[in-house]
Amino acid sequence: MLPSAPDRGSLQLSNLTIGVDLGGTNTRAGLLNENGEILGRGRRTTPLSEGSDAVVKGIADCVRDAAKDACVSLEDLDGVGVGAPGPLDPYEGVIISPENLQCMHGVQLKDKLEVELNVRVRVDNDANMAAYGEQWLGAGRGVDHFLCVTLGTGVGGGWVSEGRLMHGFNGNAAEVGHITVDHNGSRCPCGNYGCLERYASATAMVTWTRTRLAEEQIETILRDQDLTTKAIFDAAEAGDAFALEMFEATGTYLGIGLVSLVNVTNVEMIALAGGLAAAGDLIFEPARRVFMNRGTVGVKEHVRIVEASLGDDAGIFGAARLARE
Repeated sequence: MLPSAPDRGSLQLSNLTIGVDLGGTNTRAGLLNENGEILGRGRRTTPLSEGSDAVVKGIADCVRDAAKDACVSLEDLDGVGVGAPGPLDPYEGVIISPENLQCMHGVQLKDKLEVELNVRVRVDNDANMAAYGEQWLGAGRGVDHFLCVTLGTGVGGGWVSEGRLMHGFNGNAAEVGHITVDHNGSRCPCGNYGCLERYASATAMVTWTRTRLAEEQIETILRDQDLTTKAIFDAAEAGDAFALEMFEATGTYLGIGLVSLVNVTNVEMIALAGGLAAAGDLIFEPARRVFMNRGTVGVKEHVRIVEASLGDDAGIFGAARLARE
């Protein structure tokens, strides 16, 4: 259960931060106290078609909305954290080249927001922020060595070790979607072949299902023109053998990837987030089975693979936590 907001009449104007989740469709913000209670919220459409200056202004306005909703002045904030699609430079707060934010390439987001808001700003990868939020208040609460893997349009991840978010030398650690699970696999836009996100993302499941429907004579209720992960899930729930097979294949590749990730990070818990994780045992059962069959003896027995618990707010929690540092 998420922390509930305290009575605003007793609100202490200290240790307040705002976390922002910058997405390609919407920008969302939450004002939190040090206990992780959301006191105010803001939400704006991300105006990508209007250019980078409009996006920056939209973020700033969203922050102001959250502060206004909590009856708090920006001057009372300890900081603002922003989770944005990568790749980016979290040390300098510069957006590098996210595929779904083309107009933001090269934008010095930290500096621009600090000018706009006159508040200290931190910027980090959105998957890192989801992991940081889950490790603080979600599935990973109290777990020192934790990995969050997001199964959505792609496969993202964030890694926390001894309570600290791991960044690497240039801020791009835990790009879990780009580990190789098939050395003869299809080419990924990152330049590698056989990346995990080419086989275990929501996009990949739809792509591979559509390919098989086109190339094989398959008895199934699924149809190419209406194909979504929701349609595949509904068919699997109805007992459609082909849909169940596609979940089995996706979960198998996911399990293979998780084995490699644990061998490198030595985490004690992996939380799965995103649309595919909501499929429950359809994705968890094959992933856990493959993990136990292939994992390292003496390690695999101690690793829990669970569903993330904070939903869409995980990134807001993580960014607000980052802003406090």
